[in-house]
Amino acid sequence: MKTVSSGLINHKKKWDKSAVGFVAPYLVFCLAFMIYPTFMAIAGSFAEWDMVTNSFTQFIGFDNYVRLFQDPRFWQSVGNSFIYFIVQIPTSILGGMFVASLLNRKFKGRNIFRGLFFLPVVVGSVVVAILWKWLLQTSNGLVNYLLECMGIEGVAWLTSTSMAMISISLVKAWMDIGYYTVIFLAAYQGISKDYIEAAQIDGASGWQIFFRIKLPLLNPTIIFCIMMATIWAFQIFNEPYIMTTGGPQGSSTTMVLYLYQQGFISHDMSYASTIGVVVGILIVLISILENKIFKRDVE
Repeated sequence: MKTVSSGLINHKKKWDKSAVGFVAPYLVFCLAFMIYPTFMAIAGSFAEWDMVTNSFTQFIGFDNYVRLFQDPRFWQSVGNSFIYFIVQIPTSILGGMFVASLLNRKFKGRNIFRGLFFLPVVVGSVVVAILWKWLLQTSNGLVNYLLECMGIEGVAWLTSTSMAMISISLVKAWMDIGYYTVIFLAAYQGISKDYIEAAQIDGASGWQIFFRIKLPLLNPTIIFCIMMATIWAFQIFNEPYIMTTGGPQGSSTTMVLYLYQQGFISHDMSYASTIGVVVGILIVLISILENKIFKRDVE
């Protein structure tokens, strides 16, 4: 027994040593690109940062945070981010759920349609943003051209303060529908057909089957999608930067885009670090709140 035990202990020690080699690359990456930048951002928010010497020059305490909470442009960016949150998340998740329910049925060419709906995700956000920037042009855009052909007046999709953020949100939702379609398609296929067949035998309609059988079983997937979408929503940058550059009049400037403007256009890295810290705290708080709200449903 002693021999066996010591052999197991030695084997465990060897495994621990060999595991270090596999974990080390990720730890180095995490330290260099996540932990260190986070530490520098927090430290930079309390000090003046000289970009020429790449060093802190003066400790200023909470001055940046006081300035931030008194900055109307920052609060405008917070409002824009919440508009995106309210418009994009329900549209993309519900759209993905609906498309997945259609693609879960058997019909000719089903795999082709599955690939087509996922195509925007593969293409990437930059290409999608450039494409929709052209399609949504007020005077020469294809969308307004089609509306005018139907006798409907064209819309200032990206040049109106009331429509710019909504348009960007819908474009991002269009792109993300393919991603959520794949997730919900996997969830649909995980539902046992026995439940569906039993309900059909009892005379349940399609709506009853969906709301009383499928939807409760999809609940963990829906919660996962909402929590991930929330984190991504407050990090959106590519679409507003490419499509409107935050305009008109800051109506589509998100928090991360405002961070970029302060750090790389105004060259105020200290203030940009403060914005980054606040955005990070906001994401953590909302994630904790959602986790508490959804915890009972997941269990």
